[in-house]
Amino acid sequence: MEELRSAMVAKSLGASALVLLVLALASCGYSEMKSAPSDDGAVSVGQETAGADSPAGSGPDLAQSSEGAAGITEDSASLGDFGRKVVKTADLGLRSEEVRQSAARAQQVVASAGGTVLSSQVYRSDDSVTADLILSVPSEEFERVLDELRSLGEKVTTDSISGQDVTEEYVDLKSRERNLRATEESLLRLYDRAENVEEALSIQRELTTVRGEIELVQGRIKYLDQRSTYSQITLNIQPVTSPPPPRPTWDPKDIVERAWSASLSVLQVMATAIISAVVFGWWLAPVLVGGFLWWRRRNRDSRPAATEPS
Repeated sequence: MEELRSAMVAKSLGASALVLLVLALASCGYSEMKSAPSDDGAVSVGQETAGADSPAGSGPDLAQSSEGAAGITEDSASLGDFGRKVVKTADLGLRSEEVRQSAARAQQVVASAGGTVLSSQVYRSDDSVTADLILSVPSEEFERVLDELRSLGEKVTTDSISGQDVTEEYVDLKSRERNLRATEESLLRLYDRAENVEEALSIQRELTTVRGEIELVQGRIKYLDQRSTYSQITLNIQPVTSPPPPRPTWDPKDIVERAWSASLSVLQVMATAIISAVVFGWWLAPVLVGGFLWWRRRNRDSRPAATEPS
């Protein structure tokens, strides 16, 4: 039993060592790719490593990692030839006599350029109509569409353009994806050579982690591809506001209205004062009544009595 247990422990340690070796080789391949001076140098390293006599325990895994590093550098070079990845956005504000017609025309301009309308809202506030649109257009048609949208209104109130260069992030993500793919393939070969369940489960856990990272990287790459391929325009259309007509210097109607308003204000103040005095002085009523009765009684007692005639 002890010999059997020792053999199982040794096999588990061997499987763990193989997994760590594959991950270390993949990391080394990625580091060599980042430090390589040119594309040709990276490719030659991969070829020499794949063809030279490798140490025990590496062999095809080391060759695969080196080939992955060479492919990463090739992807970086091909991306440089393709062009930079720039995410463009614009914020445009217009004044238009016909807001609804301008909004409909803006949607037609975007559709003719191969874009889409992400959001469209036309709402009424008081007596005016306002439109808010979020448009997505191909990046190569970005400037032309902006020029056509500017011509839809009588006046441009807001016109701002911004861009974010994501080329460096995109290249790093592509390199990381290739590196993770090479690691996944190496783990799959180790999984096929697993001698027991423990080795298979250990390699399966590493595969799950690597595949999760691959999905995250691919999702970010897809997002950057879409944002750099299509540019976003936020369009706000408001009605043209006409200035109010000038008021005459002397208007009898205006004078009457102001005098009437002033008289009502005076009456309101007087009524407020009277009501406040009555309500506030209710407790003085008994005192005043008592004082009046006392005064009246005193005056009656102080009168001289009338003398009868003899």
